[in-house]
Amino acid sequence: MLPPSADTTSPRARRLLIQGTTEAQLGDYEEAISHFEAALEQVPEAPVLLLALADAHEAQGALSTALFYARRAQTQGSPRPSPYRRLAEMQRAAGDPAAALRTYQQLLDHFPNANDAHRARAAIQADLGRTKGAIQSYEIYLQRTDSPPIDVYRRLLSLYRKTGDKDGVETTLRTLVDRRPTVRSYQRRLGEYYADEGRPRKALALLAPLGRQFPNDFPNDEALRRQVQRLARQTGQSIASPTQRAQSDSTRSQSASPDAPLRRARSMYDAATASSPPDTAQLRAAAGVLRDVLHQSPDTEAALSLQAELYQAWGRPEEAGRAMERLLDLNPRVPGRWVRTAQTYQRAHLYARAAGVAEEGFLLFPGHMPLARTAAFARLRAGDPAKARRHFQDALSVLGDSTGAAAEAVLHAGLGLAKSRLGRPREADDALKNARALAPQHPRVVRLYARSLAHQDDRLDQALDLAEQAVENAPDSPSAHRALGQVQFRRDELEAARRHLRIALDAGGPSATLLERLGDVEAALGNDTAAQTYWQRALDRNPDRSSLREKLAVPANS
Repeated sequence: MLPPSADTTSPRARRLLIQGTTEAQLGDYEEAISHFEAALEQVPEAPVLLLALADAHEAQGALSTALFYARRAQTQGSPRPSPYRRLAEMQRAAGDPAAALRTYQQLLDHFPNANDAHRARAAIQADLGRTKGAIQSYEIYLQRTDSPPIDVYRRLLSLYRKTGDKDGVETTLRTLVDRRPTVRSYQRRLGEYYADEGRPRKALALLAPLGRQFPNDFPNDEALRRQVQRLARQTGQSIASPTQRAQSDSTRSQSASPDAPLRRARSMYDAATASSPPDTAQLRAAAGVLRDVLHQSPDTEAALSLQAELYQAWGRPEEAGRAMERLLDLNPRVPGRWVRTAQTYQRAHLYARAAGVAEEGFLLFPGHMPLARTAAFARLRAGDPAKARRHFQDALSVLGDSTGAAAEAVLHAGLGLAKSRLGRPREADDALKNARALAPQHPRVVRLYARSLAHQDDRLDQALDLAEQAVENAPDSPSAHRALGQVQFRRDELEAARRHLRIALDAGGPSATLLERLGDVEAALGNDTAAQTYWQRALDRNPDRSSLREKLAVPANS
């Protein structure tokens, strides 16, 4: 479902849209549709509402109704490409690829920089047998995209082969080998291509190492061995006999036993992350292989590093952090590794743990500003403003000459928020003025300033102006919505506070602080059951939070 958008100008319509979106996320599409229809009465023909209705009806299987609303959204002249894109997707799902192609062309006519539309068009053209058109669309997409998904090259390879474009086949295979050097099948296919094209030396250079260096990837592949021997005769080069290779492979496997499974795990990881979102089944299989590698060789840095990457891609930052901490145990002399580990725990909303890692790293590298900065914000989010203040002061004291004004401003703003929470408004104002002088419109500075002023009853109007500015500048930022929701809560604007805090929760994930604040809002609205649910979820994430124990009447030793 789509988030609230600027084209729902009515406050009531925005509230209904949020309520409908929440119901849709919970799977109650009938209730969601009723909210969206009520919102549409307030703001007729708003594209975001029409698309929300289209999505809800599609989820119910009512594709013709979904198409009706999607067409209406597309005809409203939205300043964004999303109505065209959703209409085309629904037309394709309804079995009308020709209509989807026309819609994508209209999208590109209105939004020539919508590069993903070229990729979508290419896929439809390929399905319709319009091979040359598909190739042209894919090539335009590649020219305009910095880091295209690997799947585009795979599809292009098939199309080039259909048209007999040898240059295209070679170029694409070489790109696949370069982009995925651990996927040995690409190396083999390029080698076989060179062999078919009468270029035996290039073919031998690619194919000879495969069976010899990667036996687990090509077990008992007699065809590969025969091809290598034939190429060797053509070029006059000597190749080790099978017995010699077996002996060499046995020696190599004894001296480097984790190599082959580690390569296999890397290949599986590369294949899983070639799609967006990643293939979780492939990630799970790769994780299993890595567990076996680490069970046999627990101190294998390459395996731990890959495990951390894998869990990050899987959306499991806590497990990624644990793998990175084991890397720190093996080699603690890399300051950037301490920073990355702490930031990984922050993404998991484990702020006290993140702060502990950053603080330990700062003891080893006392002049490393990013470690002090990371510790400061982690302590701030963990609800420990006294320690946060000290870390912000440490970070500011070790700033280098190359530090930009924006980075310094964010540190002053963070220091101001810490001092506000400690009940020192004058000191907080001094820090915040420094921040605004350095970077007055920086989104994070504005956000932190708003949250600082929210602690002062006589400055809530100014806090509201800043928080609204933060949301206006970054409407998709969960931190901006969280800041606005907190200010609105302090102003007793409870419905608005709940709306923005829920947006922050949906977009940024749960943290103990955010869940507790949502519980506070529900309690103020008289929704005791909802409040207890949020507070319990917050306590589950942070069992040591005394404020939550008091609200839930949970004994400290429970």
